[in-house]
Amino acid sequence: MTLRPPRRPFLVAVTLLALALRLVWNLVVHPPEEHLYSDMAGYFERSTALLDAPLRKEPSAVLFPYGTHVLFALVRAVFGRENHAAPAVVYALLGASLVPLVSLLCERIVRGRIAPRIAALLACFYYPWISLGGYFLSELPFTVCVTAAALFSLRLADTGRAREAFFFGTAVALGATLRPQILLSLALVFLVWLARRRALPRIRLAHFARALVPVVLVLAVSAARFHHHMGRAGLISANGPLNYAFGRCHAVDIEARTRGYVSSFGPPPMGYLAYRDKKYPDAFVRLDAALGPKLTVQGTMWNADPFYALARKCVAATGLVRQARYALSHVIMLWGYNIVWPDSGTDTYRRPMRRAIDLHNVLLLPPMLVAFAASFRRHLARHALLSAHLLALVLVAMLYFGDVRYRVPYDGIVIALAFDGITRGLGWVRSILPRKVRV
Repeated sequence: MTLRPPRRPFLVAVTLLALALRLVWNLVVHPPEEHLYSDMAGYFERSTALLDAPLRKEPSAVLFPYGTHVLFALVRAVFGRENHAAPAVVYALLGASLVPLVSLLCERIVRGRIAPRIAALLACFYYPWISLGGYFLSELPFTVCVTAAALFSLRLADTGRAREAFFFGTAVALGATLRPQILLSLALVFLVWLARRRALPRIRLAHFARALVPVVLVLAVSAARFHHHMGRAGLISANGPLNYAFGRCHAVDIEARTRGYVSSFGPPPMGYLAYRDKKYPDAFVRLDAALGPKLTVQGTMWNADPFYALARKCVAATGLVRQARYALSHVIMLWGYNIVWPDSGTDTYRRPMRRAIDLHNVLLLPPMLVAFAASFRRHLARHALLSAHLLALVLVAMLYFGDVRYRVPYDGIVIALAFDGITRGLGWVRSILPRKVRV
């Protein structure tokens, strides 16, 4: 496939436009400092604790991945602890970086010059990314890591350069500190290469060894950090068993009790399912709680055993058929039946987010599915590299739970595949039209 060089002036202009738009959003319209509650407050509080006592041992510090609050701590250490505008500007820069990443990604798999330009404009004005950039959450930096990993994997396939393998591994390593699920993407990309080695001749086993260097380094540091706080082996975070219990039990809220201390957690998508239970009790996508909507375990949120035991109990109570329906429902919920939180909690922002989700499902999802299906063809191995990331997303959702918010970081890949699907669809329509009416 012949790749045309990118139109740099256009891409630079759209990137600067995206930066200006996000600076206005983050500093004037929707300052993140005015939304420091729930998860956002947690990230900021953990960054403060890290600045106050970086070597303090605190088991609760490993409940969530550490990448986001470390990022905030670094920004606050440089620009001032009470300077909330600085991380808002950093998030605007991260959001703007998605414009060239998505455009270059699209350029790698779609023929012609028009699609990468439209993809750049779409990334510039893509509301879910703009919105999530106005909250101090992990979604935006993780989106950058996922999109960069996808781009570098394609560049590796096209060039075979060792540095692209290293950049690919670095994006995965940094993304793992934000959300460890990206490690599954690395494994699936490797499996795609194993299955399509002849179609990917420039990728060699040595490239994966090079990609693993930053990943292993980050995991080693993460394991040391986990052991420092918990006194036992672990990697990045300890919330996996908790999320697994939600996926197997379909509870709205799980409470952990120990020595008079009570903590609880409830994922927003489970709340949406509970609402649907009341309105549509016989619908396929519903809560259908295994043991009840609210459950309790004895222990702390960061201890795995109580949650794995609860999950086993829920599986025994429901059986494999209901568990399979749970898993399929989670996949469906990556695209529907919920609205991205935190926008879902406010009337002002719920409507634009709902419209953005609907437009995504109408304009991007169908052609993306076309390209995803085409990636199984032997000569489209590069497409399969991108599809591996989406397959990882689906498998994680099936195991834990689904949420549009968890899909949004993968939307750069969705956009690129969607444009490929559109061009394939247009090509097919053109091929069946009479020669006289072809444009």
